[in-house]
Amino acid sequence: MKYFLKPCLFLALPVLLLFSCDQEEIIELDLSGAPAQYVIEGRVTDEAVPFQVRISRTVDVYHSNDFPAVRSAVVTISDDSGQVDTLLETTPGVYETADAIPGVSGRTYTLQVWVEGRYFVAHSTMPALVPFTDLRAIPLPFGGTNTLVMTPVFNDPAGLGNNYQFVQSNNGVRLPNIFVADDRNTDGSQVSTLLIAPEMETKRGDTVLVEMRNIDRATYKYFVALDASNGNGPNASVPANPDNNFEGACLGYFSAYTVQRKSVVVE
Repeated sequence: MKYFLKPCLFLALPVLLLFSCDQEEIIELDLSGAPAQYVIEGRVTDEAVPFQVRISRTVDVYHSNDFPAVRSAVVTISDDSGQVDTLLETTPGVYETADAIPGVSGRTYTLQVWVEGRYFVAHSTMPALVPFTDLRAIPLPFGGTNTLVMTPVFNDPAGLGNNYQFVQSNNGVRLPNIFVADDRNTDGSQVSTLLIAPEMETKRGDTVLVEMRNIDRATYKYFVALDASNGNGPNASVPANPDNNFEGACLGYFSAYTVQRKSVVVE
């Protein structure tokens, strides 16, 4: 299994996975001396919400990390059933479908962007949903007495190719961490993942929500490569912009994924 920062801890089944992550900041890239590039972040989910695409432009590494929004782009998302939706710019640099549209597992979606004489296209197939069966808060066998970590539990279906992403919110505040995992060492097993990151703290009495996403392989590889380019994980490398699923030179990614959430009050 690959993961976002730290080595995994493998125990007897049900499999326990320990992995960590970097902050969900795709803008933390090797930008020194590089010309400005477009950053395109697109998502399609199986929830009844608008499809959304954010477009911005990088700035010099010595300037603020607030990337300027890119306005007046033409953005469409289509699927392999023939449906085509043109997205509207709802706020500067944010484009959404007019209607709340649930994506469908197994369907392939295509994002096309025309902006300032440039063209970008990406494809993503929404995976099948793997049920999110339980969410637990457990004390770690190391650290202080108040060291608690959230543990999503799910049953990985037999057959390789499942990829996962988890996002945690504490007391209504989304934490700036993202976790990814695949099933190369957990195929067909019950899996428990420990969501651990530096300076990430969960206390008794916290209301914790964890979102589980089934993502495609390209999205998984994007975040693993991003993590490695930031110097983290076993594949740490010289800083470089991670590969993505776009045709056309831009940063970011396009992902079609399923969403499930579970919430608990930590006791």
